[in-house]
Formats: sequence, structure tokens, C-alpha cells
Amino acid sequence: MKHKRSLALLALVAVPSLILTTPIPTASAADTQHAKTSYIYNNTYYYNANVANVVQLISNINDTSFAFQAYLETALKAYNALTETEKLYVTNYATLSNHQQTRLQYRKLAAQIEEKLASVSSTSVNYYQNVIETRDWYNTLNAAQKTFVSAETQKTLTSVITPNTSVDKVVNKIQLLNSSRLNFHKDVEEARAEYNALRKFSNVSLPVGIEQLLLDAEQVVKMDKAAAKEVENAITALSPKTSTTHDVQTVKNAFEALTPVQQQLVQNVWKLVDYVKGKYKLPNKVNTTTTPEFSDSAAMPGKNTLMSKSRNTYKAKINVDDSEHNNERFVLTTKANMAVIIPPLNTLINEDLGVMDIQLSRNLNRITFQAVLNKMPAKFEANIEIILENIPDNSSIVQINEFGDQEPVSYTVNGNQYIIETQTSGTFQIVRN
Repeated sequence: MKHKRSLALLALVAVPSLILTTPIPTASAADTQHAKTSYIYNNTYYYNANVANVVQLISNINDTSFAFQAYLETALKAYNALTETEKLYVTNYATLSNHQQTRLQYRKLAAQIEEKLASVSSTSVNYYQNVIETRDWYNTLNAAQKTFVSAETQKTLTSVITPNTSVDKVVNKIQLLNSSRLNFHKDVEEARAEYNALRKFSNVSLPVGIEQLLLDAEQVVKMDKAAAKEVENAITALSPKTSTTHDVQTVKNAFEALTPVQQQLVQNVWKLVDYVKGKYKLPNKVNTTTTPEFSDSAAMPGKNTLMSKSRNTYKAKINVDDSEHNNERFVLTTKANMAVIIPPLNTLINEDLGVMDIQLSRNLNRITFQAVLNKMPAKFEANIEIILENIPDNSSIVQINEFGDQEPVSYTVNGNQYIIETQTSGTFQIVRN
């Protein structure tokens, strides 16, 4: 009998695989029963059928496969069916958790793609381009990621579509581009979008010269933005501590010299308005006496002078000096049915000597005139005459003040000529009655 007990003890020591793992004290009776089939042998885990099944299901998940969602849901369902004790033996649970985070990322990505596609109406000229861009993005997704995109979106992105435009429509849109229109930049952008859509859809070609018109318009857009940015920077540089009234006036003149299209691009114009309205008390600047430098190409008193042209602006210079001809007027002409008559310099209120810069521009029905002497508006006791020809019958002329409001201005009508009378710089508008 004693010999048999020794054999039994020896057998127990020799077969350690039969030593059961100790269940955790808080486990339920059912958990304990399941745990009895899970044990350790030589530091290797062995599981019951339920645990082994979950471990395998998690291993089968591939986050790049179209079956990713199905495999993940199957593994989650099987894992949730385990007892709390069995879950402790799922050694690749971290992988399962990572896959759940991946699913959240895929859903967010799919939502972004759907939002981009929906951001442009199907009737918009940019719709085709937007679909192409969204499709290119969609095609970078793996099979698993694509399954999170809605069926409706997938159908749109995988279907054949055509641009909401035609060659004739694009040509017409380009030919109607007008740099004086306030929505000129938007028109150029839409024309380019339609043309790009056509080119991507088929190998179309526009009539000779049409594409160059579009390129020229885009160059004007760049120039508009550059001009507006320059004034915007000048406004930013204004400071109540260092800027003088001369500085403010210079910036104001620069802003008024912009076209209406360019002016609407100046984002900080209201800061300039605050300075012009006297919101800030500016320091006084002592003027130092300097010898003025006169222009060799200045207009001659008593004679007609053709103004030089830069885009829609005509320019001329007048030397303000102690000449004996200061009692003669200046006649400045253009090739655009406009002319300016500057009164004799002996009627000039400004006492400075130097070069007076004259500018005259017309954009549609708006005329801007500037006469600046040493960075200050030139003022006369006599009237400056701005002559406009070929004005529609029954039109009237008003002055636009610095805040964009209309004010009356003195003018006369002589046949097909309208003659504006002013004593300083200003912006005027032709109003059709």
C-alpha cells in the first residue's frame, strides 16, 4: 500500500501538464468551470475551444481587405460571447482593439470624401472637376477603406460622367471676360474650371486666340492682386505714432488709383478709413527745405500734350516752378475721348515747388482724376476741366466721395461733350437716367 502511494506521488511530479491553473478568486462558478480547460505547460498557453476560436478570428482580420468589416464584426461578436475569465486568455486582444481604432479612422476618411463630393452642386460648372478630384482621392483607398464610403457616393465616383459645359459655352464665357466687371476674378476662375473640365474629358481645342484671351485675363488677375496687395501693405504700415497726414494722404491716393476690381481686394481698407476720418491724432512733421527735381518730359503750358497710357490710366507731369508762363493753362489729351485742362499755375493754392503728377482713368462709367504735388492733392482757385466725349444722351454726372457715397458735382454739356468742373482730385460717375 505504501509502495502504491509512492508511485502515485512520482506520477504526479513527472506529469506537470496535469497541474491546473488556479482560477481567480472573484470568478463565478461558470467561469471557474470554463477555466478548468485552460492551463499552462512549459510557459505555453493552451486554450479551450472558445478562446482558441476568438484568437484565430482576430488573426484572420485584414484591414486592407474588402472583408475587413465582416471579419472584425465576427471577431468582436465571438469575443463578447466569452466569459470574463476566457477573455483573459485572448492574448491578441490588443490587435482587436487596434482594428477598432482603424475602423473609426476609415469612417472619418469616408465622411471626408463624401463631404467633398457633396460640396459642389451637380449643376455647377465646377461639378465635373470636383468629381474627378474626388475620384482620384477615392482611388487611393484600399479595398477595406472603400467599403466605408456610401453606396451612392461609390456609384457616382465609379460612373461615367461628362462636364456640364461645351466648347461653345467655354468660348463664349472667355470672350465675355471683362476686367472692369466687379466679379471679373470669379468669371476668370469659372472659365478656367470649365476649360480644364473639357480638356480632361476629351482632347478638345479652342478656336485660335481664345486660350490666349484666358491666359491674358489670368495675368490681369495676378496684376490686380499684386496692386491691391501693395496698397494693403501700405495701409498696414500706417501707425498713429509715426505716420503723418502726408503719409495717410499718400496711401489714400494709392487706394483711389486702384480700379474698383482692385479696391475690393484690399482687405484692410477700413483701417485707412479710420485714418482719413481722423480717428487717430497724428504727429506733426517738420518739412525740410529741399531743391525740387523737375521732369524733362513735363507738359508745356499753353500747348496740347498727349498723356502717356498705362492700362486704363493716362499720366502726365507738370513742373511747378517760378516760370513766367504761370498764367497759361495746360491741355492734356488722350486717345480715349477724354481730356483734361489744368488752369494756370498762378491759381494753384499749394505753395510748394516740384513736379505735379496728373492721372486720369476710366473704368466703365467711373472716372478718376488725380493731381498730386509733393504727395499732397493739388488745389486750384480756378476750375480744372475734365472733358468726356461720346456720353449717352440724358446722362448725368455725380462725384463719389471717399466713403463711396454720391455727391453732386458741377458740370456742363456741350453737344456730345460733358465737362466736369472741379478744383482738386476726385472720382466721378456717369449715371444713365
